[in-house]
Amino acid sequence: MCAVTRYAWADTAFDLAWTLAVTTGRTEQEVLAAYGVRDDAQPTDLTFEAALEQRNEHFDDYGLLQLTRRGQHLLAIEPNGWVGNAPEVARTLSRPSGVFLSVYWSANGDHQIVQARDGQLTARFDPTFIGQPAGANDMLPGWCEPEDFPLDHLKSASLAAVERVTGLAFDDSWLTAPVPTYRLPV
Repeated sequence: MCAVTRYAWADTAFDLAWTLAVTTGRTEQEVLAAYGVRDDAQPTDLTFEAALEQRNEHFDDYGLLQLTRRGQHLLAIEPNGWVGNAPEVARTLSRPSGVFLSVYWSANGDHQIVQARDGQLTARFDPTFIGQPAGANDMLPGWCEPEDFPLDHLKSASLAAVERVTGLAFDDSWLTAPVPTYRLPV
């Protein structure tokens, strides 16, 4: 099955605003520290929908980070958040050896993909503008081609890129399972 087709559900999830990040070679504590979670923070198990609702209700008070391990991959999801979109977080969580890739999209159509490998930023771009005269901003990786991100399938194509680069196939059922959710400072 074509990865973009497998993620078609994302293209119709109009209220889905998040940063999804995948990293390898890191511990949960290292990821929490890079995101700014306090050492003594205690998680609450929430589904993505419940976390998104809480985040939107307390938008100016705190962010939320959902953290779960899937084999060798550590998956960090921020409902309506963007900390994992920062280049420094990417560099930190790929250092000294490892891979970090995040996909961000907002409810108002902003998109960003950030990648780091072995502590070096290797990609940072808006897939909306690949191949356009204005460009995609910043850094395009070698694995990225304009036809990889059709505008009518931008979200599913972004998830397909996560799978292609990290080897992790995202399962939308993960959004309905309660996972440890931590508060992030704003």
